Amino acid sequence: MSTEGRPSTQPQEAAPGRRGLVVGAVAALVLLGVGGLLVRDVPPAGSHGCAVHADDGRPPAAVTEAAGRLREGVPADVASLEVVCRLAVEALPTGPGAPDVRDDPASWVVGVDAEAPQTQGVVAAARALLDAAPTDVPFTWDLRVRDAARSLEVLLPAGGGTGLVADAVAVRLVPGVVETWFGAESGTVTVASAGDVVPVLRATAGRDLPVTTVTTGDPWVEVRQVNPGAWPDEDAVALALDVAGWDGVWRVLLDGGEPASTTLTTAVEDDAQRAYVVSRLEALVAAPRVSFRVESPAAAIEGTVGGPAPASDVAAPDGAAADGVPADGVPACTGAELDVQVLGTDAALGSRFLFLAATHTGEQPCVVQGFPGLAFTRASGTWTPDLTQLPDRATPPVVVLAPGSSVQSEVRWGAMSTAQDPDVAVAVTVQPVPGGPTVELALPTDLDVLAGATVKVRPWDVGGELPETGS
Repeated sequence: MSTEGRPSTQPQEAAPGRRGLVVGAVAALVLLGVGGLLVRDVPPAGSHGCAVHADDGRPPAAVTEAAGRLREGVPADVASLEVVCRLAVEALPTGPGAPDVRDDPASWVVGVDAEAPQTQGVVAAARALLDAAPTDVPFTWDLRVRDAARSLEVLLPAGGGTGLVADAVAVRLVPGVVETWFGAESGTVTVASAGDVVPVLRATAGRDLPVTTVTTGDPWVEVRQVNPGAWPDEDAVALALDVAGWDGVWRVLLDGGEPASTTLTTAVEDDAQRAYVVSRLEALVAAPRVSFRVESPAAAIEGTVGGPAPASDVAAPDGAAADGVPADGVPACTGAELDVQVLGTDAALGSRFLFLAATHTGEQPCVVQGFPGLAFTRASGTWTPDLTQLPDRATPPVVVLAPGSSVQSEVRWGAMSTAQDPDVAVAVTVQPVPGGPTVELALPTDLDVLAGATVKVRPWDVGGELPETGS
């Protein structure tokens, strides 16, 4: 059968011209390999103590002799040792008679890479390397020690100790850690999963480590110290790990630690995802209070998320007394000694009511005069916006509270339509006295305190009877 016009399925011998090209290409690759080997000059250890990049030329004798003595001083139980002399300056002589910087030992750096057979042996290898590297040399040492798997590397200061190495080894051996790198000023610890981040943060406690970053790749989260030894708190770390799983988020950086404030930086794919992430962060009222920055390729938005309401966010009714007034030498209540509770809610003839009580839990009498400050939390987790609070009495009474006694207040507003705005109030934050602490209280039923609401607030008082509550 003729096979003309059909591709042959049998191997064919390459044409002579083509075969010559193949041979030439192989030869070229071999030459390139040999050329690569010639990039470094590696004389015997006794005569020349370091490998040298071919373009750098030959180091001065003071450099090579010190490198050779280091080779001889490192014990045989160090698995491997690489010593490279490299020129540290870029400007080489250009004119006739110009001094050759390569003749100056101070122009050179001797890099030493010592390998221990296993992680536990890195400390001994570091000690041997430091003992063999004299500090009275006219050049700069670049000393590094690592394990055979290259999962741990530490940069060593000539003449220093092995304390950082020992701490680095201890961190490397923590379950979940896959890689560590430490220098004099900073360090990085890579963990296998998000669940390994917090245990590693705890494992660094009490260790003399530089400013350190703990990172995990999937999701990509970095927790970074601002000051050595101080991490962002674990609630903030949990928030960062949660945000990393949101749609569109590809990187999260959490940095802080006492006395620095904590900042959450989130990188997203596009502007739409940026708006989505910002809205979710702003809704997390119960989260730890941290600053945030959400970055997309086009722009960034900054804000604050979570935490209890600061005093500036808890409004007092217009015209409310600014401070408690002492009576007969009795000090004003600070708010810390007041246990605030929601007594209940009620509805009647188009009006709504919320009843509050504050019980004195301290050991000495104190004075209450004024109105509680209020902020409402909606079902979405955000504050009720544009809330107006008005006093329903011009002059609040002065109440001396004995230990165990209570005052009460009533909050009243007109019914509002949840059909137009279904984001009802589910909690109330109360500041019992101006400038005092706040407390967030769950409501026994959802309330129609909606955006733009106006509420009237009665002052704290012990007189009169509150109406029976409907819930």
